[in-house]
Amino acid sequence: MTFDDLDIAIFSYNRAAYLQNCVMSVQRHCPGARLTIFDDASTDPDTLAYLASLPEGMVVQPGSQDAAGRHGGLYYNMQRALDRADRTLLLTLQDDTQVVRSLDQSDWDTILSAFETDPLRAFLSVLFIKSVRETRYKRLLRPVPEQSLYDLRNDLSPQNHAKRMAYFDISLMHVDRLHAAHWQMQNSEAANVEQARRLFAPMPTMAHPFVFFCPEVPFFRNRGQSLAAKLALRVVGRDVKTLKDMTPAQIKAMKTRDMSTYPVAETFLEADNPKVRKPFVYKDVKARWWLSALHKIEQALKGRR
Repeated sequence: MTFDDLDIAIFSYNRAAYLQNCVMSVQRHCPGARLTIFDDASTDPDTLAYLASLPEGMVVQPGSQDAAGRHGGLYYNMQRALDRADRTLLLTLQDDTQVVRSLDQSDWDTILSAFETDPLRAFLSVLFIKSVRETRYKRLLRPVPEQSLYDLRNDLSPQNHAKRMAYFDISLMHVDRLHAAHWQMQNSEAANVEQARRLFAPMPTMAHPFVFFCPEVPFFRNRGQSLAAKLALRVVGRDVKTLKDMTPAQIKAMKTRDMSTYPVAETFLEADNPKVRKPFVYKDVKARWWLSALHKIEQALKGRR
């Protein structure tokens, strides 16, 4: 298995600099993969100019069935990406994510083994863990060193087993298995999790991930920005808080560690901007306590708790 077996889809909306960073990270680290950008009818001039600069056929714009919903046309576009995919695997990314390292043969062996050892497995998480979720991961997942994976614990209670990890919007997907199951993207991540729990085995996590979210990203909801989000652009800044590519020494340290140390992003990754705080926050409206408080008040007033 190589990058020739991989389709990559990036889903974008009105964040030109973030999209460019994501595309460049794919180009650096995923040579040979087929990259397609599914844009959600961006209106930002910089985003439109960047999309126009890309090679013909790389960008797909929404059709007349543009899906309206909390996430805009994300899941409509994700279904289009799956329908178009004809390679073995599909890696789904969003414009605020970044590929942080290159893959070697051991990574491909892990990926191939993950899907070959369980024919009911259709999703594999390639994300580092957010520190706020570390406790949940340790409760649900056990290290499987011989497969370089974290998989569902064997001793879960019925309550926790019902909450098992099954799907992320950002993940590596087995195309043929999804097609065979007549998978249809639902209009929220939670609904897709429930569908995946019904149709497939639990989703394991790579012990040596290669994708993560950029921190402090401009926040949109329903294609608009709240007052807190507009203030955050001034306070936090408009510059992309990119992640540093992992060095060979860092990759070696990650791959040779004891797997009792889970792959938490703050342990293994650094932002290029030294002002970015740890633990990371992923919406710029949460980068300062008062912005976060204002954002919560606005959402409560709008009935979007």
